[in-house]
Amino acid sequence: MKTNQGLTQFEMRPDFLAGNSPYTGKVLRVNLSSGKIWVDEHGDEFYRKWIGGRGLIVYYLLKETAPQIDPFDEENLVIFAPGILTGTVLPGTGRHAVGGKSPLTNALASGEAGGWWGAECKKAGFDAVVIQGKAEKPVYLWIKDGGAEIRDASHLWGLKTGECQEEIQKELDDTKIRVAQIGPAGENLIRFAAVMHDINRAAGRSGMGAVMGSKNLKAVAVRGKFNVGLADKEMMKITQKWINSNYKDMMGWAIKYGTSGSVKGNHDAGVTGIRNYQDGSMEGIEKLDATSIFTWLIKDRDTCSRCAVRCKLVAEHIGDVTIDPRYGGPEYESIGGLGPMCGINDALAVGKANELCAAYGLDTISTGGTVAFTMDCVENGLIKEFDFLPKFSDGAALLESIEKIVYRKDLGEWMAEGSARLAARIGQGSDQMLAVARGQELPYHDPRLKNAIGMGYAVSATGADHMANLNDTFATWDGSDICVRLRELGMETPLKLWGISDHKIEAFFYETAFKNFLDSAVICHFYPYEYQHMVDALNGAGGWDVDLHEINTIGERIINAARLYLLREGFTAEDDMLSARAFQPTKEGPIADKAMTIDQLQDALKRYYRRMGWGEDGVPMGEVLIRLGLEK
Repeated sequence: MKTNQGLTQFEMRPDFLAGNSPYTGKVLRVNLSSGKIWVDEHGDEFYRKWIGGRGLIVYYLLKETAPQIDPFDEENLVIFAPGILTGTVLPGTGRHAVGGKSPLTNALASGEAGGWWGAECKKAGFDAVVIQGKAEKPVYLWIKDGGAEIRDASHLWGLKTGECQEEIQKELDDTKIRVAQIGPAGENLIRFAAVMHDINRAAGRSGMGAVMGSKNLKAVAVRGKFNVGLADKEMMKITQKWINSNYKDMMGWAIKYGTSGSVKGNHDAGVTGIRNYQDGSMEGIEKLDATSIFTWLIKDRDTCSRCAVRCKLVAEHIGDVTIDPRYGGPEYESIGGLGPMCGINDALAVGKANELCAAYGLDTISTGGTVAFTMDCVENGLIKEFDFLPKFSDGAALLESIEKIVYRKDLGEWMAEGSARLAARIGQGSDQMLAVARGQELPYHDPRLKNAIGMGYAVSATGADHMANLNDTFATWDGSDICVRLRELGMETPLKLWGISDHKIEAFFYETAFKNFLDSAVICHFYPYEYQHMVDALNGAGGWDVDLHEINTIGERIINAARLYLLREGFTAEDDMLSARAFQPTKEGPIADKAMTIDQLQDALKRYYRRMGWGEDGVPMGEVLIRLGLEK
């Protein structure tokens, strides 16, 4: 280790420098309280066991944080974790994870972001960055070519994400620097503040932006010159060639419209939450669909590292309401939360709200859910004491709500805590209107239609999560990537849509293990990779002899480790539950009068526990922990 022009410099491993390894073997460590910078060094066994991403996040939280600390305690960790495949030549690997203990749920935070930051971090010489402590004044971390330093960020505090990135790139004289940062929402400790990358890619869920804010950490900027290598380039080419030959046919939906192309179809099928999950349909939904917004609101398409799909939208509007294209454009979840969830069908209002969330650094899912819950409470007369009382279908009220949340003004002070804490504060039976799991707002995949995804919301260590989950509707047609993977394991497909049978629990067991593997590797879920493709990619990267069963074991290990973290933090099986709104049927629409009951969910959870090798109390049994190498 040496100091060079302010950077604390670390020597790189010869095999990484030679291009023969996809990992550097070094995890950068930073203590903001003391200013100390050092590295942890790991070998093949560690990477084969934990892979990176979510796996690495859970490992460090269990190993280095005390039980039940406050998420804003300086000893909580902010962990930026690319995966073993991040930065390699494989398409779909332009992702990384950000995690710690969540200030929204008090459980695990692990959110994945696209863009270019993760690959640049690997090119800068580090497999992950683990940050603890609290700086006396605002700072940012500068990482370059195997070195790192803590720099003053007083002049950046208070800036929106676009201005902050410009200032950092100007200060360091390099427009290709990649920046992970918080906006004013994170600075003001909004519990669902996001960590923004490249301005418009969010590690959105669970509030890690607020944890950065609590540490006075404004940003982490990275730039690297190293090439991320492979142990066996020919083995990697097998998967690389397959996806390059097939992605246009298999991912045509993403190439054409991105996720915004599913807005009307999801609404018509009963997938989308409407007016705080009260209604089954909404007039004017077609105004928010890609077929409409592409004609006047979408200016361009953007992409992530190692991805030819270009599903990321770029919105722009000039007029009374302006939309800055630097902040990207709304995806399905953002449209769902800022649109139908709030009863709004005005695409301009939704597009502007999406821009504000990116500029201020807010999770669009929790923002939409919290604002919609507030509107519900106002409609039912439960909130009266403020001059500003947002109402459903009012686009201007949505935009004003975001401003008030970010700066904790008036009613925004209450909303900044998230809908679950807001319900606890106002009482009056408002908990019956909540749409959350483990305190986190539900994504816009209705559990009354997708029962397995509802069980996934309830059991997830990160709170309601639609990604590391089994998406029921995707598993009902034999051509889906889910069904192809299940058939690799010898399972009968397709699955039935309604209910949670033992067969669906078996599928849920395997699919969530695979998705947790993807979130550790770290790979975009939109890519239709099968087990064999991941076997070839992983062996090509690491020079290993992994098979599909080991991939499942990796995912199972991460799920169980996350479960141990939950238990350590004081959660029990009683917390594996959905809030009241998930069990209340709509009176109209495509899923009218349909919903799981609490008894049905609890019965499914008991069967899931058995399949996992957990006791009726939801605690993993000793033999499972030994098999997965988690007994310590």
